[in-house]
Amino acid sequence: MKITAGCVVLSSLALVVAALAVPALADPRVGVTSATTGGPTGKPPAEAERVLHVGVDVQANEIVTTGVNDRAHLLFLDGSSLTVGPQARLTIDRFVYDPNSKVGALAINASQGIFRFVGGRISKTAPVTVTTPSATLTIRGGIMIVSADANRTVAIFVFGNDMTVTAGGHVTTVTRPGWQVTTFAGKLPGQPAPTPPGSLASELAKLEAIGGKAGNTDADNAAKSSGFADQNSGLGPGGVPIGGNNTTLNGEATNAVNNTGTALQRPTINQPAPPPMPPAPSTRGPGN
Repeated sequence: MKITAGCVVLSSLALVVAALAVPALADPRVGVTSATTGGPTGKPPAEAERVLHVGVDVQANEIVTTGVNDRAHLLFLDGSSLTVGPQARLTIDRFVYDPNSKVGALAINASQGIFRFVGGRISKTAPVTVTTPSATLTIRGGIMIVSADANRTVAIFVFGNDMTVTAGGHVTTVTRPGWQVTTFAGKLPGQPAPTPPGSLASELAKLEAIGGKAGNTDADNAAKSSGFADQNSGLGPGGVPIGGNNTTLNGEATNAVNNTGTALQRPTINQPAPPPMPPAPSTRGPGN
C-alpha cells in the first residue's frame, strides 16, 4: 500500500476538524452552598437529587427546592448570592463567568417562593435575569427581593443601579430603593410604588433563619465579607485569610469557599431509615 504526502495531510486535517467539532467540557460548578436551614435539595442535570449541605457544589441547570422548614444561601463564583426561602423552586438556567475579566452572565428561573438576590461581579457590568411565571426581572449592581407564584410576582428594588420588570412586551424600570412592582400573570407590570411597611414582613422573616440561627439578618453581609466577591478565595482585604474553623455564618461561608472541590463537599442523598432490629431471642432457660 502506497501512502502519499497528500494523504497524510488530508488525514491530519480530518483529525483537526474532528477535534474542533467536539466541544470542550465546561466546569458545571457555578457556586457553593454557604448556609442552610432544614434540608434543601438540589437536582443537577445528570445526577441524583441530593441535600444541599454547607459546602456542596451548586451546578449549572440545577433545580433547587426547599420544603416548608427549609432555607438555603447560595454563593456564586462571581460573588453573587441568593437566599432561598421555604417552599421555593428555582433553576439556575445560565452561569458564565471569567474571573480574569470579571464579566459573565447569570440567569435564574424562579417558579415559586421568596428569594433575595445580591449582585456580585457579573451584575456590575451586565444585568442578572430572573424569570418568574408572570414576569422577567433584571437587576444591575444591587439587591432585589422577589416573591413569586403561578399568578403573581412582587419584585422589590432594595439597592443598586436599576431593576426592570418586563411582561406583555412592556418594561417598567425602578431606580428608587424600597420601591416595588407587582405583576399578575398575563397582565402588564404595575406601576412602581413604595413597598408598604410590613407588607412582606412575614416572608422576609423566613429568609433570616439561615444556618440554624433564627433572627440572623446578616447572611448577605457575611457572604460579602468572606472575600469571595473580590477574590473567590476566602481571603479578606489584603489577602489575609479569614474564617478558618469559625462556626459563625461568616465562617460557614468562608469554609464553603475554601473547601471547594474537597471531600467535604461530597453530597449526601436522603435514604429511608432502616427498619428496627428485632429483639434478640432470650437465652434464659426454664425456671431461670
